[in-house]
Amino acid sequence: MKHYLIFLFALLLAACSNPQKTPYLTLKSNGKLLSNAELYILKNNYQLFDKAIIDEESKKLMFIKDSVPEGIYELRINNKPISKLIISGTLPFSISGNFNTAQPNLTINGNETTKALWKCQEASLKLENEINAISAHIPDSVLSSDYIRVRDSIYTSINVAINRKKKEINRVIKNHRNTLLPLLAVQLSAGNHKIYNHEVEADLIYEIRNQLVGQYGSYVPVKQFSASVDSIMNRNLFNALTKEGRILPSVSIPDAWGKNVLLDTLIHQASLLVLWKSDDNHSRIISKQLMRWTRSYRRQGLQVYMISFDNNREGWLEAIKQDRLALLHLSDLKGKESPLFNDFGLTNIPQLLLLDDKRVIVKRTQELEELKPAIQQLIKN
Repeated sequence: MKHYLIFLFALLLAACSNPQKTPYLTLKSNGKLLSNAELYILKNNYQLFDKAIIDEESKKLMFIKDSVPEGIYELRINNKPISKLIISGTLPFSISGNFNTAQPNLTINGNETTKALWKCQEASLKLENEINAISAHIPDSVLSSDYIRVRDSIYTSINVAINRKKKEINRVIKNHRNTLLPLLAVQLSAGNHKIYNHEVEADLIYEIRNQLVGQYGSYVPVKQFSASVDSIMNRNLFNALTKEGRILPSVSIPDAWGKNVLLDTLIHQASLLVLWKSDDNHSRIISKQLMRWTRSYRRQGLQVYMISFDNNREGWLEAIKQDRLALLHLSDLKGKESPLFNDFGLTNIPQLLLLDDKRVIVKRTQELEELKPAIQQLIKN
C-alpha cells in the first residue's frame, strides 16, 4: 500500500510539473493532412513567431505559447502564405477547412475580428472580378468621336463598383473600430485599383489613424501608418488654404477669353466652386450632373463657378460644350503646374468648395450629394 501511494504521488507530481497547455490556435484540415504550419507576426516585416505541433490523437495542428501579443499575423502552410489574422484577447480560436487549394476555403471560430477581415478581403476580391468583367467589354477599336463616351462609361462603371464595395467595407470597419482591422482594411486593393485613396479620403484616414494611435501607439505597423497619414495631412487638409473654416484666397484667374478675374469680387453670396479637369474621369462625372443637380439651388441664389486645371484649351472648351456647362469658367491652362494648385492646397481633383457670402469655406468635398445639408442651411439663412 505504501509503495502504491508513493507511485500515485509521483504520477501527480509529474502531471503538475508538466501541465497540459491550452492551444491559442488550432487548425483542422478537411483535406490533406497538414504537416508544417507557422505563424508570423507583423512588425517592421513578418517575423517567425511560432510553429505548430501535431496532436497525434486528433491529427490537428496546435499553436501553443504562454504569451501571444496582440497584433497582425500571417499563417503559412509549408512556407505558403494562407491568411492574415488579427489576434487579440479573444483566445483560443480555431480554423478549419481545406488549406491546400489555390484559394483556401476556411472557417474561423472564436475570432470575430479576423472573420471581419476576411469579409473585407472577400469584398475586394469580388470587386477585382467586377472590374475585370467591366474591362473585358472595352471594344478593340473605337471611333475617335466615341472615344470620350466609351472611356467615361468604363471609368464610371468602375467607380460605381468601387464605391459600392467601399460602403460595404465601411460598415465592417465601423463595427470593429476598436481593433486593428481598420489598419488593414483601408489598405485593400482590387487589382491595380486602391479601394481607399488616402489623399482623397484624408478625413476618414486621419480619424482611423487617431483611433489606432490611441489604442496601439507602440505597435510598429501603427507607427508606420501614422507617419504616412501625417505626411498626407501635412500637405493636404491641415495646411490647405481651402480647409473648411478658412477664407478663400484672393487670387486672379483668367476666364475662357483670357481676361483676368479677381475671384474674391465674384463671391458676394453663397457660392459653389468646382475645381476640375476636363480629362479627369471623376471630374466629368460631376460636370455631367452639375447643371441639373444645382438647378433648384441656383434659382434660390446659389452661384456656381468652375475653375479648371487643364493644360489643353481645346479639350477644356470641348468638355464645357459637351456637358452644357452654362457657367463662368476660369483657368490659367497650366494644369497641376498652376500656382493655384498649391495656393488652394490641393493634392487631387475634383474638389467642391462651398462658400458663404464672406468667402468662408463651409464645406469641402468630392461628392455633390455631401453638399446638400450645407447648401440648404446657407440658402435658408
